[in-house]
Amino acid sequence: MQLNKKFVACSFLLVAASAQADGGIERMTLADMRHALNNGTLSSEQLVRHYLDNIQANNHQGQNINALVTVNEQAIDQARQWDAERAKNPNARYAPLAGIPFVVKDNFDTAGMVTSGGSYVLRSSVPSQDAFAVKKLIDGQAILLGKANLSELAASFGWFGYSSFGGQTLNPRNTKRDASGSSSGSAASVAAAFAPFALGSDTSGSIRAPASVTGTVGLRPSLGLISRSGIIPLSLAFDTGGVITNSVLDQAIVLDAIKGQDKTDPATLDIAADKIQFEPALSATSLQGKTIGVITNFTGANPEVDAVFKTARETLGKRGAKVVSIELPKAFETLWGDVLGPVGESEFKPQFERYLATLNPSQPRTLAQFLDLAKKNQAQNGAHGMNPARLAGLETVANATSTDSPQYISILSRKIPQLRAELMGIMKKNNVDSLFFATINCPASVVQGVTDDSYVCTSGDTYAASYIASATGFPEITVPAGTIKGNLPVGVSFLGGYGEDAKVVGFGYAFLGR
Repeated sequence: MQLNKKFVACSFLLVAASAQADGGIERMTLADMRHALNNGTLSSEQLVRHYLDNIQANNHQGQNINALVTVNEQAIDQARQWDAERAKNPNARYAPLAGIPFVVKDNFDTAGMVTSGGSYVLRSSVPSQDAFAVKKLIDGQAILLGKANLSELAASFGWFGYSSFGGQTLNPRNTKRDASGSSSGSAASVAAAFAPFALGSDTSGSIRAPASVTGTVGLRPSLGLISRSGIIPLSLAFDTGGVITNSVLDQAIVLDAIKGQDKTDPATLDIAADKIQFEPALSATSLQGKTIGVITNFTGANPEVDAVFKTARETLGKRGAKVVSIELPKAFETLWGDVLGPVGESEFKPQFERYLATLNPSQPRTLAQFLDLAKKNQAQNGAHGMNPARLAGLETVANATSTDSPQYISILSRKIPQLRAELMGIMKKNNVDSLFFATINCPASVVQGVTDDSYVCTSGDTYAASYIASATGFPEITVPAGTIKGNLPVGVSFLGGYGEDAKVVGFGYAFLGR
């Protein structure tokens, strides 16, 4: 049946206007916003004001989510400028995210705005230029709303979403629980409707876990798909930028906007980003006829999470996929101790100091200088104390073996290539198109200093499954699969081979049926 195009256009205008009138902006996809902005039924200023109102209501009061540490005071003016430009050129073709607001994790450089990495030591550090991914968005006329809190320097050490600069971020779904880490503020911002999307970074699960526990969508892309230039490094063997969104469609739209080669990040030169197109890969039928390998290694830590995962497995069948069970070799259960931990300890100091060298001379230039300032602040026992375990971790890596150690070289030159080859061999042997597992095997954990006896978790490391994508550099998307007692979301993940980012994003879209 063919629909009258004028009727469809008119209907959309009415829907967009209604969404605006009844506060339904939060139900709009980024594509809906683009259409409404282009048609003039919604202005960028209205969008920005809507999200700023939400921030005013619940960031530092109301629910006190504490997701954002800085708000862009120029956001309204920038939105007005975009609206004025559109008014002059109503038929111009605008970038997909032009006039649409976003937030960014506070370890991404932002010109003219503090980039603290969550550290009180860097509270006055103002970069001279934007991180590559931020610049791509701003060049496309997206509106930066503010900076999101994170676990300090992108490592949680048991206090998920706590930083000495920003304090503790809470989970909007249940404020007794955290928003995992380290992209806690990014995920909480999207879940709390402080912004329609947020940039985050992921080294060992830092996008996927926060997305999973807040009911949002997050992708750890193939290493090199998104530039790390201008992101405070944690471990460049595993670091990547990424996005947290409300839907897979929104995820695809933002990924298409920020991916691309960057001469200052050699990892981006190893992958043909221009050939990976996300939005065209979205199909509600993409799971039909596919074989999905369900990983069995990481179950048993929480019965409610296991129940959601069991239902998700059944959903795969309903979407037309064949499901096979796969138990991975034990080497894939010990990746932190065998791979990520040792490499991270070797890489942090030289890479962090290389970043510090790019800052204003008033900032610390070495890890030793940074630690002296952190310990001085800690001794004052003020409101901006660092997580003691995080501070101890920094002291450890200050004296760690450097990147010329035999262990480090062996892991990068032998162990990681072996893991990649072994995992691809397992997938090929089982003829599977993707691996599937609960993103983390426990719900959001209890906020430090809060009591919640309903928390159940028998896992020694809830992030264990997430280390597979980190160690191999393969893409993994997490999508919402259900909600358990306490209004706690549970996410499930699809993992594919290197460069199969669009495929796994398509599987996430089909799993959700949209």
